[in-house]
Amino acid sequence: MPKDLRYFLDKMQKEMPEDLVTITKEVDPKFEVVAIQQKLEDQNRYPMLMFENIKNNYGEPSGFRLTSNVFANRAHCALALELPKDKWQMETSLEYSRLAHQPIKPVVVDKSQAPCKEVILTGDDVDMYKLPVLTHHEMDGLPYLPDVVVAADPDTGVYNASHHRMIIAGKDESRIWMSPRHLWNYFMRAQEKGEPLPIAHVLGHHPCFYLGSESILPMQSDEYEIIGGLLQEPLRLVPSETYGDKLMVPADAEIIIEGEILPNLREPEGPFGEFTGYYGPQRWSPVVKIKAITHRKNPIYLNVLCGHPDTSIVGGIAKEACFYEELKRLMPGIQAVHLPISGCCRFHAYISIKQRFNGEAKMAGLAALPHHDIVKHIVVVDEDIDPFNEKEVLWAIATRVQADKDVTIIPHCRGGLLDPSCTIEGIGTKMIIDATKPMTRPYEEKISVPKEVMDRIQLKDYLGKDWC
Repeated sequence: MPKDLRYFLDKMQKEMPEDLVTITKEVDPKFEVVAIQQKLEDQNRYPMLMFENIKNNYGEPSGFRLTSNVFANRAHCALALELPKDKWQMETSLEYSRLAHQPIKPVVVDKSQAPCKEVILTGDDVDMYKLPVLTHHEMDGLPYLPDVVVAADPDTGVYNASHHRMIIAGKDESRIWMSPRHLWNYFMRAQEKGEPLPIAHVLGHHPCFYLGSESILPMQSDEYEIIGGLLQEPLRLVPSETYGDKLMVPADAEIIIEGEILPNLREPEGPFGEFTGYYGPQRWSPVVKIKAITHRKNPIYLNVLCGHPDTSIVGGIAKEACFYEELKRLMPGIQAVHLPISGCCRFHAYISIKQRFNGEAKMAGLAALPHHDIVKHIVVVDEDIDPFNEKEVLWAIATRVQADKDVTIIPHCRGGLLDPSCTIEGIGTKMIIDATKPMTRPYEEKISVPKEVMDRIQLKDYLGKDWC
């Protein structure tokens, strides 16, 4: 059985059944799904949710299922990478990095062998409102697709997969917002030729498909191959209905929306509740003409919830892996890198280092800055601090930092276009906090209980089995 969303659901049912929750009560795609997730988040609970009875945007039964919170728990991501569920910290990012460096070329299958072709809708049958596309937050205004968009480089043919928001503006029309990265570059080159850029929105696949789409790679890298590496098997592809082999799409996807970004045409798009936890502003954005919708029978729409851990973690793991790899190459003392949810898994970076000489911690912070422009606050800690435990990181800042000596401010840097604190769009200030102990003088020792006693004392022996 190829690794797809249903394969992962079976794995969750076998290995984390307590974290897979099925909801049979009818729900509306406008706000209700997100309200359920928000109430769970308020209780610090992040189970993977399966909605069995969801309406479409006409208010009718959609015939689709919808799953969300797939990435809201790092243990889910560990499981997707075939790791034990308790290996969810740096082990997950290191395994991501290892697999991403073992790319596997995709294979092409016949249309008859592609589950995504079980139902094919073209022409007048294309109707985006019949899908259970969610309206996520109060000011979004219209339903939004925040999932993975795939496209082929118009000059080289290599494939990019990346997350982009796409508003549903009509039965067969949407508008897309792109940061100036790979897909935007593809589109600008196609537009210079006066040509549309074919794209496909992928709604539902194995989590590794989504994790792979967050890779930080050179333009010439083919992300279909990276996704294959993460899956540990070739990604199965099939020619698209509209563009044939000029746009290959994942054969085992649940739902594929085919369309093209039109050149030299912009319409209003936004606001939209973004990963920052704020609304991204309304902009003039490119228009997408929808050409076809194909899907499985009894399809499952995988929604990634922006502005919540679901979208933060899926991007954070890939970026952690890239950060760690680059820093470790320069500084062997690097122990771990964590992009915490508190910084939307993008704005804050916690780096653990075993220092060899004075000043190396600050150099680690400086070395991290070029690898992703959106990171703005870097905290470097000693190896005795767990960067995945924010309480420990904050304790290190409280007890090992003097701001006049250990905080470095770097103004007027390129930053995130969606950072609401920037007074000029995309231009911001970086900060490095050296929260390591000085190497030039003795430092106070951390308090501890003898290891022999810690190993010997078991809470269940004193407080009962409920305290295990």
